[in-house]
Amino acid sequence: MDIYSPSKAIFHTDKIKQLQEHKPIIPTLLQVDLEAYCNDNCMFCSYRKENGYNNSMLDLIVPKGKLPIINENKPIGQPSKQSGLDEAMAYKLPMMMKQAGIPAIELTGGGEPTIWPHFDYLLDNIISNGIELGLVTNGSNLTPSRISRIVSFGTWIRISMDASNQETHKKIHRTPNNDFERRIENIKSLVTAKKASNSQLTIGISFIITPQNKSDVEDSARFYKRLGVDNIRFSWMYDKEGHAGLTEIDILALKIKLGALKKELETSDFKLLYSSDRIDSFSQPNTDFNTCYYQRFVWSIGADNLVYPCCIQKYNKDYAFGDIRKNTLLELVELMNEQMTNLDVKMCSPCWLRDRNKSIASAVEQPPHHNFV
Repeated sequence: MDIYSPSKAIFHTDKIKQLQEHKPIIPTLLQVDLEAYCNDNCMFCSYRKENGYNNSMLDLIVPKGKLPIINENKPIGQPSKQSGLDEAMAYKLPMMMKQAGIPAIELTGGGEPTIWPHFDYLLDNIISNGIELGLVTNGSNLTPSRISRIVSFGTWIRISMDASNQETHKKIHRTPNNDFERRIENIKSLVTAKKASNSQLTIGISFIITPQNKSDVEDSARFYKRLGVDNIRFSWMYDKEGHAGLTEIDILALKIKLGALKKELETSDFKLLYSSDRIDSFSQPNTDFNTCYYQRFVWSIGADNLVYPCCIQKYNKDYAFGDIRKNTLLELVELMNEQMTNLDVKMCSPCWLRDRNKSIASAVEQPPHHNFV
């Protein structure tokens, strides 16, 4: 089964039954921004784009009233005590997850999670509490110690590269330094450590397609396969216009190219992942589904310590349903239930998770003639 299958929630039959009975459920995953600051300034980042859906996150790293120059080749703002989760969460968050029975955590951004000052302590506590770990990172701060622990105890890691060469990487990530090769060496170290230990860690590469790197799609697929990673996932830059800055001809040509590369390059040890219809949902109103079930399974926690129904609505205060400084995760299951029940999907930003919501709805909501399978 595809690791990004939209039907994974249906495996949790106990939770599906609870939803059928209109009961709140314990989520299976927390997606957590540890830090708002990032040492990159990626041009596609919805947290940093001028018209990005999530760019109110910048309030955590930029003084009020001082608008940053977003397009510069340097990081935005400064890290501080206010730019990330409270220090106590390095201990408390895994403990609350264990208490609530939430089995998995994804450390992501927002900013670059490995920059959070308490990352290593959190990592140790995640491991000691037996929590499944996923990590989304730009690969710049993967020290040997971190690589060892991630390979030994992680479920998956996805490194955001978006290029196969230094020139394109610097253009996309808008970094002040030419450190593409250093990040590649970290990926090689992950692959080597995985092979040496017979680890089950899945090592993936993320490539967000933009007008600036569209010509690098094929080279990247071949390059990262040679490095020995398990997969490369191609996605489209999410924007309010709904076309990722690409023309219709670009999009069609890329879909054809990705389909051909998938047939050519995929093996039992390497997968090329992409959703051909995902870009088509970026500007589509949420009229093809009625209920957000996804928020029941996956909560998003911002670097502001607030809980949101999904990553699309992070840092939109109208969707801040809870605060992990004020309540435990177990308490929030009940406290957030009414807001989740009353969420009007038609008021949300265009949902790229609609396929998951439709899939869960097909299991929760009784269809006509349901016994005629």
